[in-house]
Amino acid sequence: MESKKPMREEEADEETLLSLIDKRKKNVKRCNEKILYYTAQLKCETSELDKLKAQLEAVQSRKQLAKSVPNSLLKKRKLESSSTSTGSSSMESQSSPGRNETKSEPSKKPQLFIPAMLVPISKPKPAVANLHTATNYGTSHQLGMLKPKPAVASFHTATNHEISHQFGRVKDNEIDMVESVGTSTKVATLNFNSTNLISSQHKRKLRCLELCPTDDTVFATSGLDGAVNLWEVQEKLTSAKFMGSMDCLSPNKRRWPEDIAWHPDGRRMFAVHSADGDDSQVSSFSLRQLGHQKEAFFLEEKAHQKGIINRITFMPWKGQRPCFVTCGCDHAVVLWKEGENEGRWSQELLHRNQHSSSVMAAFGLQHKEAVLSVGADKRVVLFDLAAGRNEIKFQLNSKCLNALPSPCNSNLYLVQLGSPGQQLHLFDIREKPEELHVFGWEQETNESQSALINSSWSPDGWHISSGSNNPLIHIFDIRHSGKRPSQSLKAHSNRVFKAAWHSSLPLLISISSDLHIGMHNYK
Repeated sequence: MESKKPMREEEADEETLLSLIDKRKKNVKRCNEKILYYTAQLKCETSELDKLKAQLEAVQSRKQLAKSVPNSLLKKRKLESSSTSTGSSSMESQSSPGRNETKSEPSKKPQLFIPAMLVPISKPKPAVANLHTATNYGTSHQLGMLKPKPAVASFHTATNHEISHQFGRVKDNEIDMVESVGTSTKVATLNFNSTNLISSQHKRKLRCLELCPTDDTVFATSGLDGAVNLWEVQEKLTSAKFMGSMDCLSPNKRRWPEDIAWHPDGRRMFAVHSADGDDSQVSSFSLRQLGHQKEAFFLEEKAHQKGIINRITFMPWKGQRPCFVTCGCDHAVVLWKEGENEGRWSQELLHRNQHSSSVMAAFGLQHKEAVLSVGADKRVVLFDLAAGRNEIKFQLNSKCLNALPSPCNSNLYLVQLGSPGQQLHLFDIREKPEELHVFGWEQETNESQSALINSSWSPDGWHISSGSNNPLIHIFDIRHSGKRPSQSLKAHSNRVFKAAWHSSLPLLISISSDLHIGMHNYK
């Protein structure tokens, strides 16, 4: 017995050492990544510094040349005046020779005058003002349909990043964003100064809210009445103009859209329905059809076998034709690729046996052709398209309702669960099952959260908004170490399904079961 006891202790020590070594390896890997990142940043900043120094030297030389121009002109005027006076004096001396006999004659040799070279001074180009920060928003950014989205500067330019909601640059936050999760004790809150509710024009409860990716004045809502309504943000940011509606009820079962998504070109919208009863599964319409056609176009292709199709998400992959992923109650994740002819889409089944229950959401990684999916079976699966197999597969302690990638960091993503008080979980794609932080809010009942409640990332990636079963919008700062909302906004009279951030304006748009759209301005 005595010989076995030391052996067990040695085994325990070995396991401890192995775990410590594994942890140190991860730390070393992160440090190497930081070294590479900051080395590249140092080269970039050094190059920019050299450029600025060269510009400063050019400006100083121009100033020096500009100073020499008036001096040379003054010298020329003096010479001309002296020559004029000399000429006049000589004339006087000739007319009255007795007056200037004692004065010496002026030099007969003319003075040589070299005019200074006039160098045109180039004026610096004025900085282009942000269209959204102009005094007259209505004239500077007219609210038209499908205008190309300008490369606008950040509206939020406060210097205190801990307090302000700054839409920062992606490059500066690519690595530090993960390191900053849950590390601050300060609570950064937003100052909401006005809230306005407008009628949604839907006859039944709302279901979805999506902002146009190319025109930041346009957004769409859908409801259980089968209609997809388009809206245009007005100049004071307190209201939205109703642009039109499209009937998207499926032809056979008359099913409403379960989810909607914008095509990357911003000119078309897609919606998913149900696979039961041999019904049409995906509908589409163009914004040009508004006012001319009442019903949407339904794709002939069918990929799912049965049940509701929960999500449709376009992939962020570049260098290929547009494609989207659908997932549903038949446990399947399907990739749809657009053909050469508009309206024709091919399907590819990615997997149907990786989830044992309904697949609730899926999205594509930015830096790799891989799709991450979450399901009601509590599983998180990352599927590599090139390898045709899973890279990551793990299980959480509650059913997964949604998953969203960070808009500013390719490694950070959010998984929304149904457990009260722990609804939002942040993960690093490199750390696999190890969560970075957990957020949540208390509910009036202990029931699990509805799958209709959705979350949204702010454009700068530092904040997350979520609807709730209560008439509240919860806002979280991912840098805060606490697990409760940094602030909660009472905006509706009934539960809030979603609150989405405007891409360039200080505006939060929400939808609720009270059949209203909320327009919330903040500073």
